[in-house]
Amino acid sequence: MYEFKIKDEPFACGYLNSGSDSIYISTGAGYIEAARAMEISFDTDTGFPNLDIGRTGCFPTFYAGQSPALWLLLEKAEKYPEHAEDYRYIAEQMKALDLGARILESFTENENDVVASTSGWGGTWGGHALPDLCDFARLGTDGLREKISRYEKQNPEKGDFYKGLLLTLDAIDLLCERIYDAAAAEYEKSKSPKLERILSAFGSCPRKPAKTFASAVCVYVVIVLLDGIDSPGHFDQYMIDFWNASDREESRGALEDLWLFFKKTRTWNLCISGSDENGEDLTNELSYEILRVARKYGFETPNLTMRCHEGTPEALWDEAVETILSGIGMPALYNDGAVCRALENIGISKEDSHRYAMNGCNQIDIQGKSHMGLEDGEINMGLALSYALNEGMSSALGKQVGAATPPAERLDTFERFRDALRDQIKHLTKAVCSMANKAQRVYARYSSNPIRSMTIEGCIERGLDYKNKGPVYGHGQILLEGVPDCIDSVANIKKFVYEDKRYTLAEVRDAMLSDYEGYEEMYYAFRNSGLNFGNDIPFVDEIAADIVDFFNAFVMTIETERGGVYTGGCSPFNRAAVNGGAAGALPNGKRAGETLYGDSIGATPGKDVCGPTALLNSCLVFDHTLPCSGFILNLKFARSLCSGEKAKKTLKQLARAYFKRGGQQLQITVADRSELIDALEHPDKHRNLIVRVGGFSEYFVNLDGELQKNVIERTVNGI
Repeated sequence: MYEFKIKDEPFACGYLNSGSDSIYISTGAGYIEAARAMEISFDTDTGFPNLDIGRTGCFPTFYAGQSPALWLLLEKAEKYPEHAEDYRYIAEQMKALDLGARILESFTENENDVVASTSGWGGTWGGHALPDLCDFARLGTDGLREKISRYEKQNPEKGDFYKGLLLTLDAIDLLCERIYDAAAAEYEKSKSPKLERILSAFGSCPRKPAKTFASAVCVYVVIVLLDGIDSPGHFDQYMIDFWNASDREESRGALEDLWLFFKKTRTWNLCISGSDENGEDLTNELSYEILRVARKYGFETPNLTMRCHEGTPEALWDEAVETILSGIGMPALYNDGAVCRALENIGISKEDSHRYAMNGCNQIDIQGKSHMGLEDGEINMGLALSYALNEGMSSALGKQVGAATPPAERLDTFERFRDALRDQIKHLTKAVCSMANKAQRVYARYSSNPIRSMTIEGCIERGLDYKNKGPVYGHGQILLEGVPDCIDSVANIKKFVYEDKRYTLAEVRDAMLSDYEGYEEMYYAFRNSGLNFGNDIPFVDEIAADIVDFFNAFVMTIETERGGVYTGGCSPFNRAAVNGGAAGALPNGKRAGETLYGDSIGATPGKDVCGPTALLNSCLVFDHTLPCSGFILNLKFARSLCSGEKAKKTLKQLARAYFKRGGQQLQITVADRSELIDALEHPDKHRNLIVRVGGFSEYFVNLDGELQKNVIERTVNGI
């Protein structure tokens, strides 16, 4: 056993001195030492514990597993020479757990080129999930121990896995005992009523189940912090029993404090409402309370989402619209009819499909039953189009990155050009899925995730980790960027090259490579053609459906390493401007270096000029029952035109009509263009201005400058 002198790497010290070769036991031992050493304080606003997880050093999180920050350890060795031996020892011994390095080492040259050219990426993000973290409040650690014991008897060969879980439970009990003691000491000084809540909760929890909503929230906060702060998921469903069993005034206070905790920790996605497998409405009192508190505080987080169906109560629609029009860009709206059918198409049972909730920005997961990537990779459709014009060659890298498709001179029919584009889409899709699968193999072998493994069904039952085929469902999700930019480019090519024969495809290729220099007439023809997706133009929309549905169908033919299939989606997060800059010149009139780029399945910002109904009609040409990762559509309405009952009624009608016709998702920003421009010039005057970005809400002034321009250029609609 190594004799450590340092105190700031307790997890690593416990991990390395576990006396076991098992990653599961070592991880549990690391949790024990971290629980002993973690500094505890209490937030003055909420009373909830602050856990100094950063002081535990190489602490595992949902997105990184046990990956140690080797550079930080070596930096510490330089900074503190008296402890250099300890830091270097940890770095050397835990080098095998540098999952990022292992993943990158597994990529082929072409896969690395795909990433370097910003054509796509795969596997380098650990991914979100929706574990049932409330199990710690619902069952208690003793209840989880009983479950583990029951299944360990059925899977005796998985003893190391189960021992690792039990050690983690011991660590959580130890930590919560320390939280109780710290709260008792602090209460003696402050007599804070919010510390009374902590004392009440941890007097028996987490070993025993929580009895009230306030106690359940206290346990939940600790587990969320230990898990790495991800998404609450279907909060109103798993917390309603606690809510119904509790004093309302006390519970409302706990909910509001939890909302502030979500804000301070930048918690991700919280979902409300929806329908069950029989079509019965799931709305409850907590659904309304959550909308109320979101509207009251006006925070940009958590990323509030609401599931809708034919039986959604009128009162809930009214509350949701009121909240959207308050200017927070939430809740985002999801259609059970489209989403559940899409999930059932990939083999998820009807009952489980109705347990879906959103995660991260807007990706879809099955609460407590799945690990579906969220997200596994991404494809830049603008570059797929460029490669179809140029035999798969990347002008940025000066080498072939895409598929070896025929030169433009030989693509003498639109069908041949379309086939070349499809080949490029297939090539990039295979590449990112291959990268994602390689990453999944690395995570399965070298990563232990005890908290998620205890709260996602299938893991304890099978004796398999959350990252190692434990969950019931193991599908994957690959996202698209630049959807409308690719569509508009193909529409111009079909019209000007193959129908009007105004240019040859070789001339279009040359114009793109020269950034339209010497091809100014072509530039203006393309830029002003009016063939822009989002305007209910059948010629364009037919092309749109052909491209996007092809991708969504093809990606489902590729299996994940987790035991499912990949599915598609569109969730650009904050990457639209970066991907737009990487795409170079395009036949939609975009020049190289311009970053204005599609940030959803809707039009390229500012190109939808025929109103919201036309945009929705265009988006409905896609098959919304194919993508399972969130098929987001951004809309922007003028704040100055969104007041009064008529505006609220119109907005409800618009959303309902879209969903009735099969649309999957809507998210809405309420802001005037002049307001956004003024915020760009005078950010201090608009610190509270919230906008909807590529699947999430954020303060406008916090966005990158190019992304701010993307948001500003979206078409502003009236109601």
